[in-house]
Amino acid sequence: MGLTMKDWEDLVLQIAETFGGQMPYPETSNDIASAYQRAPQTVLRMADQVAALYLDGTAQNPWGMLRYRAKTIPATEGAATKGTNREKAVERAEQRIRNELLHYDRWTEVEDELFGDRGTLRQHSELKTRMNELWDELRPLGVIVEHEAEERSRIRRERLAQLAENKPDPKPAGNIEIRDAITVQVEA
Repeated sequence: MGLTMKDWEDLVLQIAETFGGQMPYPETSNDIASAYQRAPQTVLRMADQVAALYLDGTAQNPWGMLRYRAKTIPATEGAATKGTNREKAVERAEQRIRNELLHYDRWTEVEDELFGDRGTLRQHSELKTRMNELWDELRPLGVIVEHEAEERSRIRRERLAQLAENKPDPKPAGNIEIRDAITVQVEA
């Protein structure tokens, strides 16, 4: 099972959110995609680390940094471990934390999603600490995304209100009445 272009594009958009909306150059994207196919979890962990560096101002070019780090992944990494059901469940859970669960306000809600009755890790309670640490690490990114969305919404509302205030009044009609402008001829 290979990485489809749609899957990669979706992943790039998700990573770009954590990189302040910056998109990668095509060559950069291709290099990272190649590394991702070999070792997806390693690349995702690297992306999280680079996102943290970007947020604290250490990384100015997050895609370039991720590309550089991805090139350091050995060609054999990930090839031997295509995964047991447990490993696949862990990968899915980590991906969910990166994509959606980082927006949850409380760990107890995340814990229920992952380890509750319908959770993908319900049979692996020994992973709670690991997943909690990942969520704790990524939750600040979720808060930032939420604050940015709120700020964009506030700015949009202000702009719409300003446009409504500055909207010119419709021009009044001239002194011509409609009945004066229309001539009706009746044939006999």
